[in-house]
Amino acid sequence: MGVLKGTQVKLTAKTIIETRMKQLNLEIDTTSRETIQNSFENIAKDILLNWQLKINDSLFSFTEIEFYFFYKGIHEDNATHIHDYNQGLWRSHSQGLDITFQWSEISDGGILIRGLKSDNKSDKEYVNGPRRIVETIFKNFNPVTSIQQQFGLVPKNENESLEIFKTGRHGLSNTQVNSFKDEPYRYYTDIDSWEKKHVSQSEKDKIKSNSKRVEI
Repeated sequence: MGVLKGTQVKLTAKTIIETRMKQLNLEIDTTSRETIQNSFENIAKDILLNWQLKINDSLFSFTEIEFYFFYKGIHEDNATHIHDYNQGLWRSHSQGLDITFQWSEISDGGILIRGLKSDNKSDKEYVNGPRRIVETIFKNFNPVTSIQQQFGLVPKNENESLEIFKTGRHGLSNTQVNSFKDEPYRYYTDIDSWEKKHVSQSEKDKIKSNSKRVEI
């Protein structure tokens, strides 16, 4: 990394810590199935606790995400979409929108965004469902004649006190039944505040009855 001539950059311990905190870590330890699952949990906690989605003037916190990851010979989850994206990119598909994991000849994967909460002072709306997420994103874009768009993850300004839970993923088809079908790869928070028009109370109760609390 180059430094402009005549510019002195002083890195204090505080600067280094703050810089690291602003980096989204999407690395997965593929040593074993267990280390992959531990990586999911660490990434989920980071996203739910420390990051927001910025869409122009609007900010959203993540309330629900799901993990999909295929690694040949160790974690062959066939519900994972095949792609050729590098790590940390947006990938749209028929089910919604992913944050991608690095692809290779033996691996693919991504994080499906399932829930957002508006952090605007005048509006604390909760949105659940991958396709509703995509609709919400486009609703907050500037007009079609504008090429100025702000869209991406930004660090939260304040730390939130949240409880995070994990449960099985939603809506996997019979063709995707394998040993990973019931793994708790769906992470969520603040479920009692989700809009009932998106997730019914009976569905919330079902989710909670099959969930485990994540240690933070």
